[in-house]
Amino acid sequence: MTLFNKEIPDNPGVYLMKQSSKVIYIGKAKNLSKRIASYFNREHIDEKTKELVKNIDDLEFIICNSETDALILENNLIKKFTPKFNINLKDQKTYPYILITKELFPKISIIRTTKKLDAKVGDYFGPFPFGAWNLKKTLTKLYQIRDCNRDMSKLYPRPCLKFHMKLCSGPCINKNISEVYSKNIQDIKEILKGNTKALLSEIEKNMNIAAQNMEFEKAIMFREQKKEIEQNIQDQISEYGKDIDEDVFTFIKEDNRIFLCILNIRAGKILGKNSLTIDLSEKIYDNLLEEILMHFYSKFPLPKNIIFQENLVHAEKYISKLLETLFNRKINIFFPKVKSRRMELLNMGLLNLRKDIENFYNKKSIVEKGLKDLYSKLNLKRFPFKIECFDISNIQGKDAVASMSVSVDGKKSKKDYRKFKITTKDTPDDFQMMKEVIERRYSKLEPKDFPDIILIDGGLGQINAVGEILNNLGKNNISELLSIAKKEEEIFKYGCNEPFIFSKNDEALKILQRVRDESHRFGVTYHRILRNKRVVSSQLDNIPGIGPKRRELLLKTFGSVERIKNANLSDLEAIVPHNLALKIKEMI
Repeated sequence: MTLFNKEIPDNPGVYLMKQSSKVIYIGKAKNLSKRIASYFNREHIDEKTKELVKNIDDLEFIICNSETDALILENNLIKKFTPKFNINLKDQKTYPYILITKELFPKISIIRTTKKLDAKVGDYFGPFPFGAWNLKKTLTKLYQIRDCNRDMSKLYPRPCLKFHMKLCSGPCINKNISEVYSKNIQDIKEILKGNTKALLSEIEKNMNIAAQNMEFEKAIMFREQKKEIEQNIQDQISEYGKDIDEDVFTFIKEDNRIFLCILNIRAGKILGKNSLTIDLSEKIYDNLLEEILMHFYSKFPLPKNIIFQENLVHAEKYISKLLETLFNRKINIFFPKVKSRRMELLNMGLLNLRKDIENFYNKKSIVEKGLKDLYSKLNLKRFPFKIECFDISNIQGKDAVASMSVSVDGKKSKKDYRKFKITTKDTPDDFQMMKEVIERRYSKLEPKDFPDIILIDGGLGQINAVGEILNNLGKNNISELLSIAKKEEEIFKYGCNEPFIFSKNDEALKILQRVRDESHRFGVTYHRILRNKRVVSSQLDNIPGIGPKRRELLLKTFGSVERIKNANLSDLEAIVPHNLALKIKEMI
């Protein structure tokens, strides 16, 4: 975690900057609010951080698609707002760009200042938050492109040292190589645009040939080149390097509320995010889309382009005409469907929108209202502070597991999650599996440790089966027993044959849905782990001569059965005898 240019080792991938009295989070990470809050709530030694914490009145999140995007966005926002508590990146320097000049024999170089970004000079690629120099070095080695300041209109009597080191093809003395040189330049441009598949395939081929010929130093060199290109040529959308003025306009309607998230791209750079909530309960409107657009663009500047979600493409003509009528100017609108820069921006906007909605419903007042509604509408015996939910995961009874997720005060409590490996059944029988899990969980549990609600993923049959189990244990009146049926999201209460129906946007229902979905996610993950272990073990165990030790060694060396299958015979012979290596190639 980089906090105002200060490294915090235990929080990777999080970047924060200070704007006025607001702290902006930029990054891609889990449990953002908790992690940042935990940092600011601790005791600080640093005087600058103490002073900053005194002045914070709000936290704003911008979630990015990658760490590269987060770093570039941080750089752009620091330059825009020049925040008091940031030191680095305030000057004209920026993350490096790679420049390919426009001349007879173009050269490759690194640019570090925005003053030098002149499109007449050449083509710019980047920015690269890390690895630009190593990437330039790798490309120079592979394609022998010059990086000197020699005048290419002249013919020099002798080349420089880089020609003799085979780092440059010597256009200063060889003027007849322009065709090959131009082809190399085009290849480099394609690579810097992110089209690296052909190059990486060629490098990997050369690496394998070198390894087979026992030229291990050469193979390592190719491996490092491949690694360098993979690490540094990443698609990033935070800065495009062109004069683009557009908004990414995303919204979702839930009940009588509209959630808006708009990303602002100015001069090709993401420079901000606006998140708004519109309460429609007291509004009178003829057209929802017109209401939303007017509400937002009456307060914020109108761009040249607007990117909308694909589900609005049917209204393209209407939206175009509406914008022109409302704002008396032509606006270009886009509905991206295939992988592109605009699609990536739209996905980033939707990611932030979903996080905004989650944060809204996680507000204490909203959660408390949902819990109160749950308590009153279901006529519960106890207020639902703690909910434990159970789910069964298996395929035809194989690798059967059960999972228990826990919600405390309407929020996940992952430290209380439990997983159970089913031992009594290996054929499909969800009722018997649930019986085993409920007995294992509650037979020895003290009444004071019981949750307020035991929630079962299922319908009337499942809830009655669990109720019978608790009756047999003599613990049927301690917790309230509920179940949630996936198809219609009906809530069943033990002892009642008729389901309770909630509105899809009711927070009471969402609380139960969240804990149910967590239980399912947690259980499926554990089931996949067990299934993969069984599949891997069975494939290797079927080969005569492979015991537990050799199986473990092969998996440790290659990482997976698929890699063992694709390995060269010589690679396998380094681990097992020749005859056994042949058997492996034949049998998997």
